[in-house]
Formats: sequence, C-alpha cells, structure tokens
Amino acid sequence: MSIDLIPAVILGLIFGSFFNVVIYRTPIALEAKIKGKTHRSLLEQLAWPASFCPNCKNKISWFDNIPVISWLLLGGKCRQCGTLIKLRYFIVELLSAIIFSYHYLKFGYSFEAVYWVVLFSILIVLFFIDAETFFLPDFLTIPLIIWGLLGSYLGIVNIDFYHSIIGGITGFLVLYLLNLSYKIYRKIDGLGAGDFKLLSALGVLFGWKGLLPMLTISSILALIFILLMTVFKQQKFQSTSMIPFGPFLIMSSLFMYANLYILKIF
Repeated sequence: MSIDLIPAVILGLIFGSFFNVVIYRTPIALEAKIKGKTHRSLLEQLAWPASFCPNCKNKISWFDNIPVISWLLLGGKCRQCGTLIKLRYFIVELLSAIIFSYHYLKFGYSFEAVYWVVLFSILIVLFFIDAETFFLPDFLTIPLIIWGLLGSYLGIVNIDFYHSIIGGITGFLVLYLLNLSYKIYRKIDGLGAGDFKLLSALGVLFGWKGLLPMLTISSILALIFILLMTVFKQQKFQSTSMIPFGPFLIMSSLFMYANLYILKIF
C-alpha cells in the first residue's frame, strides 16, 4: 500500500464506523420520534449515548471499537456477553475504506472524489437500513436526489442535466404507478414510498435510459434471492412475504456505475 493512500483508508474506516451507528440508530430514533417517545433530534440520538452492546448494554471500550480490527480480534463477538456482532459492522467499515481509497486513487484529494464518496456512502447506509428494517428514510433519499442533480449540473455525472431531471421524474412515477396498480388489485402496497424516491435518485444519476436496465437487474436479483430463501428454508416463499427492494436497486446501480465509468461496455 502506498503511504499517501493510508489517510484515505483510515478516513474510510472511521466513517464506516460512523455509518454503522447511523444504520443501527436511525430507524430506532425515527420510530421513537413518530411515537412521541423522545423530543431529541435525530442528530442528538446519533451522537449519544456512546457505543454499547445492544444485548448487554455495556459501553464498548475504545480498544474494542477499532474499525475492522476489533471485530476480527474479538471473533465477531461482544467481549462482555459473547453475543455475536453482526457481520454488517465489518462489511460496512471495509466497504467504506475501499470506497474512500478507490476514489482517492482515481481523483486524488478533489471535489470529484468527495462527490462520489458522499454518494456511495449514502447508498451504503440506505442499503443496510432497508435490508434490516424495510425503511428508506427521506433524510437520505431526498438529499441523494439533490446530490445527483448537482453532480449532473456540474458535469461530474456523465448524464446531461435535462436527462437527469427526466430520469428522476420517470423513476419516481414508474414505481409509484406500479405500486398503485398492485394496490388496486391486492388492496395492499407492494412497494414503499422510499423505493419511489430511491429510483428517482438513481434515475437522476443514470438518466431515464438507465431505468429499464436497473429495474431488470434488480428484479432478477430479487428473484434469485427469493429462490435462495426458498431452497435454504426448504419452504415456499409466501405471496405475503416481504423483501426489501432498495438493496437490489442499489446493487443494480453499481452495474450502471461500472458500465458508465469503469468498464464502458455499452
């Protein structure tokens, strides 16, 4: 590893640790806010209390809170009670270090690097919040739409600003109308409003022409997931069973990113 890359790796690990806090505490904080159980702001609830084990409630010492390293040394378990620590903590910290490092290598210390790091950081947080709670919070999806439009306007995103706007509107309407049709037929929602806003943001980033490939890929990935769930659980996936669609949309967006900015297949 090049010495000048070390700060980017360390910064990625630190932010990855913070992203884990956001992923864990955001749904809890927003639910408490909705139910009127707290008057503290989301920022206050993210900042305090200090990190603790969700099982035994013991405060986590600084030497057990070193990104990636502590998880490995502890064998993925709490030192106090031995409860398994989710693999997600390790994955998010590692992914964040990779994202920070990759964009530093590509753009150096520049606004372009910051732009893509912020974008992918939001996607990571959204991915795991939705995967764990079926929730895509507005305070992340709406800024993602704005951030995408800013990137298109400044020429950082390789999509014309006009096409970004059309992509954002179309992305929202496609899932909104699809859900409306499903609701009329089944009397229940098939998708959440967060999915509409997420696809809107991805439409902004990759244009209206990218919507069909993303929807196709995400649908295929969701079907594969359902098949795997059926095989490993050895039971049929019920028609009323729910799966979060956001993670599959985000994974499909990675294909679009790779195609536009790395592989350039078509």
